[in-house]
Amino acid sequence: MPSAQDTIKAMITSLHQRHLKVLGFRKTGNTWIRSSAWPQVINVQLSQWNSADEAKITMNLGISIEDLHKAAEGLPLKGTLKEYDCDIRSRIGQLHADKLDKWWTVTPATDADDLADDLFSNIATYGLPWFDRLTTYSAVAEEFVVRKQRFMAALAYLFDENRTEAERWMTEALTSANSLALPKLERIARTHSLKIPG
Repeated sequence: MPSAQDTIKAMITSLHQRHLKVLGFRKTGNTWIRSSAWPQVINVQLSQWNSADEAKITMNLGISIEDLHKAAEGLPLKGTLKEYDCDIRSRIGQLHADKLDKWWTVTPATDADDLADDLFSNIATYGLPWFDRLTTYSAVAEEFVVRKQRFMAALAYLFDENRTEAERWMTEALTSANSLALPKLERIARTHSLKIPG
């Protein structure tokens, strides 16, 4: 009988062949990337406590926004894009109405195709609409505001050419930042000529 890990490998192949490939996602290991101006990323994450008899998995999603990344980090991304490199990220459970983390339990008896279908149902219901919604700097800025990521909201508003909101959220970021983060935020605010207190 296959192990839980064997079932996961079969599920990943099934998810790719039956669902994600036709949507334009390219597979690298447990990660899929759909190329566009802002590449979209889906990743299957395995629990660190998995065994041959039982495993748990979840899904992470991300969107890579190159100009935003350069503004925030000062450097472009290098190498193959990973979900954790993305500028805006979400667990699939965060996109459900209850916002609870969602994990799937996998055993050797789990049907790989059924599991792939279940994961894709979640992607189609929650993940793809999230990707579709976050296609403008304005929408991305609003998402950062909801997530209380004030600095990133300020940069997104800046790229949206909304300097009033960019300065508002940069000020909020500076007010709430710890002393170690302040120099970087102040430097970036100066670089983009954002008016801030002080």
